[in-house]
Order: sequence, then structure tokens, then C-alpha cells
Amino acid sequence: MSAEPQELLEIEDIQGLVVRGYGPLREAVFLVLSVVDATRAREYLQGLSGRINRAADSPDTSALQIAFSAAGLERLGVSADALATFSREFLEGMDHETRAEILGDRGDNDPSTWQWGRRGEPVHALLLVYATDTATLATLLTTERAAFDGGFAILHEKATVTLADQKEHFGWRDGLSMPKIAGVPEERPRKKKQESWTHALPPGEVVLGYTNDYGAVTELPTVNPADDPASHLPVHAIGPRRSLGRNGTYLVFREMTQDVVALWDYLAKNSREPGDDPATRAVALGAKMVGRWPGGAPLATSPDADRPEQATANAFTYEDDVVGLRCPPGAHIRRANPRDVLAADRDFETSLSMVRKHQMIRRGRAFGRPVSETLDPHEMLAARGAPDTERRGLHFICLVGDINRQFEFVQRAWLHSANFAAQFKDGDPITAARRPPGHENPNDELTVPAEPVRRKYKRMPQFTRLVGGGYFFLPGLAALRFICRHPGGR
Repeated sequence: MSAEPQELLEIEDIQGLVVRGYGPLREAVFLVLSVVDATRAREYLQGLSGRINRAADSPDTSALQIAFSAAGLERLGVSADALATFSREFLEGMDHETRAEILGDRGDNDPSTWQWGRRGEPVHALLLVYATDTATLATLLTTERAAFDGGFAILHEKATVTLADQKEHFGWRDGLSMPKIAGVPEERPRKKKQESWTHALPPGEVVLGYTNDYGAVTELPTVNPADDPASHLPVHAIGPRRSLGRNGTYLVFREMTQDVVALWDYLAKNSREPGDDPATRAVALGAKMVGRWPGGAPLATSPDADRPEQATANAFTYEDDVVGLRCPPGAHIRRANPRDVLAADRDFETSLSMVRKHQMIRRGRAFGRPVSETLDPHEMLAARGAPDTERRGLHFICLVGDINRQFEFVQRAWLHSANFAAQFKDGDPITAARRPPGHENPNDELTVPAEPVRRKYKRMPQFTRLVGGGYFFLPGLAALRFICRHPGGR
């Protein structure tokens, strides 16, 4: 395992989303934008660059962040020479045939079915708007819409909600296993530190231009010095080009709907887990599928009950539960983060080292009204017979230094794959896109190790559906000033 680097992040030049999720700013809207007039769009960005919240800031009332698609950078005047230095995944886009195949975006998740983000739609930028309350959010949105002044058009407004007890729509507490980033200056105000299963990630795992977990500087986009005569950008470390990517990161955005009623219906009808009543058995199966109880307690440390004192527990590994008698190897949290048990032929230290190289910083938010305001399992079960036409789900957002090695690898090899942890028909029980009946490689089962005989859950429906998304570049502030320059770099 690589040693933690000593380099510090340049937090005055990094957008705030990299180091904070803006949790206290409970209201948020994500605006998917198209460039209508490049000159006016650049003028808007020039003004916005002074309003963007930096990693050094800790805003009390509102925050703004901006990211761009490859098509958006091209439309704004970034040269073909510079664009060619971005990662292949970013340039091709999430909806590309190759990327869709890699991600398992087929069937109901195929890009041809998306409501936005499909090839041909002019998705150029993503403006993330956060506020402490609805009135502040409305004022901020009105101000930004007026400032667009014909430069940008809003293609989609993605409203969000904050659910009770830090939960997502299925009823489980979320966001409990967030990796820490090394290199954030100590003088930055911090909340109480949460224990973790591993030490902080080197900054290059998330922020471009810094050392990553391989001990190498993360690759990043660059520009020809002739394209930056005003010297907006720093000189690249291995010169002579200038660094467009330093202090930036790649942002992955996937909008997924959640079929809450279908999940709880499956749990109620199919659970063979121990319990004195149907609700207890349904919750127990849900916990096996997720790897945590609804309140957050991990099965790895609390296999028999949801304990409030363990609601945010994160400093656990699976060394004492390799076969999964407590937490099934195919549970969602073990697939998304196998920690120290990646495969039977890997020792714990090797597994932990390998898993660290695929970590991500998640910044997603829910959307739509919940089935139950309290998200209580009994109320969720009771809602199964009632009509439900509400659209709800998750705006999944993550930040990575390498789209392929981090996001795409986890999606392909751990979440979607049927071949994981010595299982051969199991996909992620919560997020996997199911392959159609008769497919030669089905992924619709969950294996629950037990004594004396394991339990198999089969013909599991697909509980989430992808309805849009894209790959974006969240630039540093110097790079933003370069992007919004007039053509010719002045």
C-alpha cells in the first residue's frame, strides 16, 4: 500500500464539491445547459468564475459549481489540440456504444431509452445550485437564469430532495462509506472525524495533477502555450504545455429511478430470512441485499439487529466474515466496496490495496416524493397495494481522477457482473441492470450463505432504471477562467 503523500491541495483553485457535499444546504437543483451563443456563454462564465465556491469556502446559505461536457468545451472554443488530451472515456461520452457495453447499459438502461443525455442532444454544461432553503434557492436560480442572457439555454432542471435520516428512497441510510482525501490543509474547518476502514486516499485519486495511489501523477488535459498567451494556466509539470486539468476532476452523473414498491413487494413475497412476522423477514432480506440495516448498522458488525449506536459505523472490514455468514459477499455495499476481501485467492492486504484504487467521491442527491415521509419499513410495506405514479430516484454523482479505472471498473466488474465473489448468476441486488430471460449469463440471483444450507433468491427484478447521464469535467478556477476567455486566449 502506498504511503500517504505530503502534498497539499491548492484549495483556493479547486471547486468546493471536491471536498464537501454541501449537506447543510438541503435544497439543490442541477441545471443541464446548452450553449446557444458561445460569446455570451463565455461572458456569463466570466462573471460566474467570481461566484463559484472554492474548496477553501464553507458557505452558509448557497453555493454554485460548474462542469462541462466534451461537446460543451468544444462549443466554448477549447481547441481540438487541447480536447485531444482529455481521457478517451470523457471524449466518447457515457452514451457511446463502447461505454454503454462496458457499463452494462443495455435493455431498460440502454442510452436509446434515456430521457436526456443521448447522442445528438446538445448537453454542454452542468450548473449545480445549492441553497439552505427554498426561498434562497429560488432567488439564486432567478439570478442565474437572468445572467445567462442568451448564452445558455436550460435543457433540463433536475430538482432534488433531502430525505429523512440521511436515507435514500428504498429506505436505507446512505453515504456512510465516503473515502477521505489526503492533502486538505489542516487549517480548514472540519466536522468531527469519522472512523474509516482505510487511510485517506492520495489527492490524485480525485484531483487531477496530484499523486495517486500508484505513486504517479494523474494524467490530465493540457493546452499549447500558444493557446494561452495570457497565462491563465500553470505550466505543466512535465512541460512545455500548460495544465488545463490541474485542480479539476471528472464528474459522472447518472439519473436513476427507483421502483420502491417493487422492491418491498419482492422482499415481502420472497424473504426466507429469520423473523417473527412478515415485516421483520422483509427487512432482514433487504438488509442482506444492501449489507446494512435500514438505520445504517452494517451486517459485518451487527448481523442480527439494527443498532442505532452503529448507524454510521464505517471502520470495519470483512476479514472475520470472508464467506459472508454475516454479510453476503454479493450484498450491495460489498460489491461497491469489497474493502479487504476482494476474492478468495487474494490476501487481505492485497485486496485492500487493490480496492483503494477504485474508490470514488459520491455527491448524489435524491429526487421525487418518498413513498413514506418517515421511510419506515412498515409504511413502505403498507404502500404496496396503493396506486403510485410518482417519479422518484437518485441523481448519482461521483468525482474521480480516472473514469475508467474508478467508476467504469466498479460498475462493470463489481456491480453489473454476474461473476463476483465466487458467484456466477448474481448481479448487484439493488442497482444491477438485469439481463433478459434466457440470457447465457444471467445476473438475477442473490446467494445468502447460511448454516447448515445457504439460501438462494432467484428471478430478482430490476429495481433501478437509468434515464439519463453524462461525463463532465469540473475544472479548477484557473482553468475556468481560461475556458471563458475570448478566442485566442486573451
